[in-house]
Amino acid sequence: MFTFKRFWKHEPFRVLVCCFLALGGGFLLSIGKVSGTASPLAVAIAGISTPLYSFAILAGSLLAYIAEGAPEEMRFLIASLTGVVCIRALFRDSLKPQILAVITSCGGIAGGFFVDCFLNTRKGMIPLYIFEALLTGIAGYFLADAWNSLKKQRKISFNAGKSFAFSLSYMLGITALCGLDTAFCNVGRIVGITLTMLCAKQLHQQGGTLCGALTACGVILCGIPLGTPLLFLPVTGMMAGFLSSFPNAFYIPTFFIMQILSCTMLGSHTDIVKILIELILACTLYALYCHIDIYVFLAPEEVRTSDRLARSRQERFLSNAMQELHDETSEVMHRLNIQKPEDAVTQMRNEVCKGCCQDCWKPENAKRTEICFRMLLHQSGNTFYCLRKERLFASASEITRKNALAQMQRVHMLQNRAVTLECLQLMEMLTADTATRKERTCSEPETVALQNILRLCACEEASCFVYQLRSGRYCAEIYSKQKNFPVSTVQELLSRRLNVELDFMQTEQKNSFRYCFSEVAPYHMEYAFKSINAPEYERCGDHADAFTDSAGNQYLVLSDGMGSGSMASLASRIAVRTFRKMVTSGMPAETAVRLVNMMLLTETSTENFATLDVLFLNADTGAVTVSKSGAAATLFYHDGQMQRIISQSFPVGIVPDAMPSSRHVTAQEGDAIVMLSDGIGEAEFPYIRQLLQQGLPLTEIVDSVCEKSAVFLGGVQRDDMTVMVARISSSTDDQNCHSMENSIPETRKFVSTPPKIL
Repeated sequence: MFTFKRFWKHEPFRVLVCCFLALGGGFLLSIGKVSGTASPLAVAIAGISTPLYSFAILAGSLLAYIAEGAPEEMRFLIASLTGVVCIRALFRDSLKPQILAVITSCGGIAGGFFVDCFLNTRKGMIPLYIFEALLTGIAGYFLADAWNSLKKQRKISFNAGKSFAFSLSYMLGITALCGLDTAFCNVGRIVGITLTMLCAKQLHQQGGTLCGALTACGVILCGIPLGTPLLFLPVTGMMAGFLSSFPNAFYIPTFFIMQILSCTMLGSHTDIVKILIELILACTLYALYCHIDIYVFLAPEEVRTSDRLARSRQERFLSNAMQELHDETSEVMHRLNIQKPEDAVTQMRNEVCKGCCQDCWKPENAKRTEICFRMLLHQSGNTFYCLRKERLFASASEITRKNALAQMQRVHMLQNRAVTLECLQLMEMLTADTATRKERTCSEPETVALQNILRLCACEEASCFVYQLRSGRYCAEIYSKQKNFPVSTVQELLSRRLNVELDFMQTEQKNSFRYCFSEVAPYHMEYAFKSINAPEYERCGDHADAFTDSAGNQYLVLSDGMGSGSMASLASRIAVRTFRKMVTSGMPAETAVRLVNMMLLTETSTENFATLDVLFLNADTGAVTVSKSGAAATLFYHDGQMQRIISQSFPVGIVPDAMPSSRHVTAQEGDAIVMLSDGIGEAEFPYIRQLLQQGLPLTEIVDSVCEKSAVFLGGVQRDDMTVMVARISSSTDDQNCHSMENSIPETRKFVSTPPKIL
């Protein structure tokens, strides 16, 4: 019994069938015309085929040449095929797509020189032949790469360069098929309309528009009269894309009617019967093959974006699982509580007084006996008389020791539970934030341009990507191990490429650097601050800092350590340093505060806590968020009025689940915010308001507040004090006034590189 699969396994049969297919393909593809000359698609296919199949394509083209009556427009095709076959005979091994593209182009150029010099009656056609040969090489590269991708991964991968090659190959294919033209239909137009319907259905508006445009261009290349009825096919494909969600019973007739109306508008009344037949055949083919999924064969940029979204959804699923684990762990831990020990007096009574014949625990004596037992437990009295007094002393000592140990274990268990649950919650928040960052849209062309810039600057090892925020601002991140990174050169070249002005921020880790560039935002802050330590201490217990994140948003941070001196300075520096490092590395501010809390909670064996006051400015909208963890009041000055923002939360480092209190305010240009440590009393608030109303420079304001603080505190400064003043400004301002710490304020821009902390 004859079975095709059985014979296909035999190589002679398989080679014979492929030779006949190559012969027929060469014959059919050679009939198509591109602006009066034969379509070069047969040359592209011959260039990527083995020598045997290349020769079969040449034979098919020769048959078409003879059948057509040896037309002059096919001479270049035959000469190019001959050149490609000769070159392929010299390179029989499997070659890379780039090499095959060069072979195809060289064969076409050689054929063009031969035709122009020996066969063509019209001289001077060499530039046209060279151009057509180069286009043929590009089409050959795509076909070879697509064939290799199909063999390896059963999908054709796309990028920006391959999309151009695919478009060219598609147009040449449609042009070649348009050569199969009869009085009733044209094969190229039928195939193009069918593919346009399929792309509009699955790829929606973009797919229908692009496929319709490429089909119309391919048909017009074969002949302008053939392409005229399809001039509105891109519009029809776009409109069909909007209807892609409807069932085929509605989709197919609607497409049919829209295309007929467009052909009628173009005045193609003479070919209306032919167009009707073609549309009927195209709709029939679509109905037969509409179940085919394009993504089974193609992997365009949209698929890779879907893969990134799938990975982000996977991480979101993981974060939800961790949240469920947190809830389940909390429930189980509450069920496994260590029971409180039995009352010590009851334990002593059951252990020592059992079987005693005395009347100590009779109702009239029970209260007095219990008081004596408790005094014995607290070692505050032993004057009572009992026959078992020695046993009572030993039992009281042992029970006191056991109860103290059990209570200590209970306290430690509760603390460990809280720390464990907080760590699980932090892990869940970090995982969710990572998934959210992966969902942001990466700008592929700008990323490729940045990669080229890094290549020009000899930074090939660096990895990078460019993305856009919701506001439309560009941001770029570069990760590199190169110490002498050309920041200014990259910033200038990238600014020219994006046509925007860029700010710069750098984060340093162990043997690694992260360089962030962000488009200058509409809003920013002027700021100044000043810190003065208490008179009896060498170090200030307050610590303040200012920085920007990778998106250009600005942060002001103020921390006041417990007490004054070295320990207070250590706690505040740990809080500010950790918060800055985490935020500049991409962590959300709330998560960073909770991480700071966990670090201070476990940093030392003694009490080590600090307040944490954070001011965040959204550089796109100008919105301000004040996040406070036990910090002193923050003053917000708006339209001549000043309001206090107070905290209802614990400082960081006291309890495991400390949550900061946040307040969102809508700020405008010219509004001011004052952050203070507890060394500044509330009695000075009206004076601060007067300074703000006068519109003085920020450095003068912080100087005046610090100088007058002792007066408002009764003439003596008893604690560390820090004043931090910020004013909202727009990017159109000519000059910013920034200042940094210590008793003498100095003007400085926002710090992007963190200072070294000793």
